[in-house]
Amino acid sequence: MKRWMLLIMLGYTTWGCSPGFKIQTDTPFPGDFTDYRTFKFFNPANMPASNFSFDEEAKQVIFDAVADEMKARGYKSIQQADLMLKIYGGTKSSSEIRSNRSYDPYYDPYNRFGNYYNDPFNSPRNESQKESVIIIDMIDTHLDKVVWQGVGIGSFGKNQAIDALKLREAISAIFAAYPHTAGG
Repeated sequence: MKRWMLLIMLGYTTWGCSPGFKIQTDTPFPGDFTDYRTFKFFNPANMPASNFSFDEEAKQVIFDAVADEMKARGYKSIQQADLMLKIYGGTKSSSEIRSNRSYDPYYDPYNRFGNYYNDPFNSPRNESQKESVIIIDMIDTHLDKVVWQGVGIGSFGKNQAIDALKLREAISAIFAAYPHTAGG
């Protein structure tokens, strides 16, 4: 019995500490990853502002985290590199105003069954959230083709800030799906 409780508590702890990013990867063009040993970054100053809308602090955290992940896999950062990393994405806020569900067949105006979403005064609720997207393209500089792409999409509540720790966790989660090391 104690083992089951420990496993359930461990599962909830792991689930609660997850970065909140959904990760997707793709290999649009199959490159020869045994030839790649070096990397460089595409300059985000050359991109339109709509392609990279993180602030300067978040941008620095993202680029540092990606460089750390690449170096941990044995890649070296040089100007005449085999791989060019193009990072883009940003954060957008969305807001939706909803009224209660007073036309719901299960509507309980006296709240006898604990349905706290139904409001007898029909006052609107603001359901806001922030969504961040980080896209990392690895481009073979000799072929000028994307050989690997990692995407992280995360939703946060309206008052939840996207801090450096969450960005680093998202980058780590994206690179957990990257199976290659330098020269391998």
